[in-house]
Amino acid sequence: MKRFLAVSLILWIAAAAGVAQQRQAVPAIPNAALRDVVLGFYVSQFQQQTEVSDEVFAKILPVLRQFIQERFDISTRRTRAMNQVRRLVNQGGSEEDIKQGVHEVDKADADTQANQEHFLTTIDPLLTPRQQAKVRLFEATSDQRIRQILDRIQNATNGARQNAAPQPKQN
Repeated sequence: MKRFLAVSLILWIAAAAGVAQQRQAVPAIPNAALRDVVLGFYVSQFQQQTEVSDEVFAKILPVLRQFIQERFDISTRRTRAMNQVRRLVNQGGSEEDIKQGVHEVDKADADTQANQEHFLTTIDPLLTPRQQAKVRLFEATSDQRIRQILDRIQNATNGARQNAAPQPKQN
């Protein structure tokens, strides 16, 4: 199943990059598509990796979906805040504006932690201690895999954009 998902994702990325190159313009991959890929990955792998029954998984699924949705929202907020801080620092923003930007980054980090804790405290009562451990292991490994997948998507998109950009004429 893991290979199927990974191959499907790679084929989807390759197809998107191929179509974009044919058009000579590469659109950004919509956040909703990334969200669907991540949600699909978590849903397809969670039950298998944590070895929960169908009955327990049915109870966890809505919480899992909410967890991923909130995680994306927080991540988007954090990325915007980091970009704002970077821009302010590079362009000589005021100390007050930079302070506010840093506060927004810190708030997003705290919200990420709170989202994680809420998810775990909600599902832990449904799980055995072994399954609780497997959830944490699954999260650690899946986060790493998702970062790698998203990096590949970003690199493929950036590479295709660079290839689609007009090249300066050489004399």
